[in-house]
Amino acid sequence: MPETPDKTLEMLERHHRDGARFAAMMKEGFERRYDVAFWAEWEHWMGPVLPERPVIIDLGAGPGMLVQALGRRYPGARVTGVEVAPYMLEAAVELPEGCALVAEDLHDPHLPLAAGSVDAAHAAVVFHEMNQPVRALQEVARVLRPGGRFYITDWVRAPLPVYVAAQTEEARVFDAATPVAELDDLFVHFMEHNRYSAEDLVWLLERTGFNVLATEVTREGRYARLVAERRG
Repeated sequence: MPETPDKTLEMLERHHRDGARFAAMMKEGFERRYDVAFWAEWEHWMGPVLPERPVIIDLGAGPGMLVQALGRRYPGARVTGVEVAPYMLEAAVELPEGCALVAEDLHDPHLPLAAGSVDAAHAAVVFHEMNQPVRALQEVARVLRPGGRFYITDWVRAPLPVYVAAQTEEARVFDAATPVAELDDLFVHFMEHNRYSAEDLVWLLERTGFNVLATEVTREGRYARLVAERRG
């Protein structure tokens, strides 16, 4: 059976720890994450398929920072952010006309958009949080028009030593004085951040109606960017 919203919310609360603080961090770090380099890549891959007034969806939109930025970047655009966490929706920013956040569980989403009505989709660090992304990918494929594109960035599977080095000091992991709760938290998040490899995401995309145009893995193999196009 598909994941229920209650189970999804429980998982997100555990993953984000302090939801209100995490929402605030998303706002504070937005300009750093969506910098000049990001927008250059976005325009390179997504610009060619965007009409003057594009229709765009953003999965796992948080408080809507990217929805707001896209609405401002493309005046007259219709941008829909998809979010389920109450603490993200409560922290939502003011959005331009034509832009909105909708509350949908991505484990089994039913977007208020017609089939083939969307030009572009975006998902940043979303799929590593999901027990299964199949229904979300199928729903994106449903609403994207043929030739529409999907821009994905996410944490992907990497060896445990690489993950530990990015999170803490190795000596602390093996120190007998380190609290068990701290070790549990580290390893639970390791499993969540290592849920899918870049190859897994390619495989899932190819079987849900997409052709993968580009794959790039960075940060010592821990992070991936994929661009996919909806098949006709």
